[in-house]
Amino acid sequence: MHNKCERELLELTRALTKVCAVSVNMEIEHNNKGGLKTWLTLTAKTPKKTPASKIAVVNMLMASCMATVNQVSIGEVLHQLINSLINDKELSKTEREQRKQAFDHVKTEATNYITKLDQHPVIKKRRSNYYDLLRKYQKVQSISIALADDARKTVTEEQVLLRDHFKNFLLSSAAVAPEVIEQAQIEIISPVLVKGKHKWKGNYNGAPISFVMKSDDFMEMVQSGKVEFKSGSTIVCTLEIEKKISSTGAERITGYNIIHVSSYSENGKTIVTTEEKHKQKQQAVSKRQLDLFG
Repeated sequence: MHNKCERELLELTRALTKVCAVSVNMEIEHNNKGGLKTWLTLTAKTPKKTPASKIAVVNMLMASCMATVNQVSIGEVLHQLINSLINDKELSKTEREQRKQAFDHVKTEATNYITKLDQHPVIKKRRSNYYDLLRKYQKVQSISIALADDARKTVTEEQVLLRDHFKNFLLSSAAVAPEVIEQAQIEIISPVLVKGKHKWKGNYNGAPISFVMKSDDFMEMVQSGKVEFKSGSTIVCTLEIEKKISSTGAERITGYNIIHVSSYSENGKTIVTTEEKHKQKQQAVSKRQLDLFG
């Protein structure tokens, strides 16, 4: 179990350092006294070319990431961590001000990566895997996360996570939010002319795809013979791409859906669909209403 957790931790770290565009050496050491302690040490592969502040950013983001539950931004936990460092009661007023200035720079640089880290599928999946492994091992009652200096002395308060909280880090589903592409152009290879769950075939961005036509208006036009497809016929549409996350955090496409058809080609001419005309009319009405109350 421990080796599997360690692997998830290292893979998560690799993904995080890639987002931060910094090459690091990763070293893990253990201490079994009074429970299992693991030190993850991150150092620059090229110290002369990598500012110390950059490594500080990576370490703080890593600690924050491991303590961030789903639906919460890593940035929130990072700010709490920085505030605890600045407001250390053992610091003098001068030391506190010096530390504040130093960490203001760290906070500014770290903010550049927060959005990507929050949305990164590998980071979310590896973190989920890590806590899922811990949850399945009954002897683990809690874990704590803290930053330590070179002498292994902790410099931040330990963030204690109880066993009951592990579930808050788990991904409830492998599915991710679908990608929606407006004005996608698809060449029709094989349309479906009858009702049912049969999939159409077409070319999108030079690659063949199978998709479900979910536009009832366009499907009705096709079935009634109002639209005729010939070699090279295309449609311009709203394309929904369904995705799932694998056990390694890699995204894979599981399906394509056509939600709305804006236009189609017929004998070299582009014909705007009725549903698109209705959509444009609704948008124009909404705009006029906004202008009135603006």
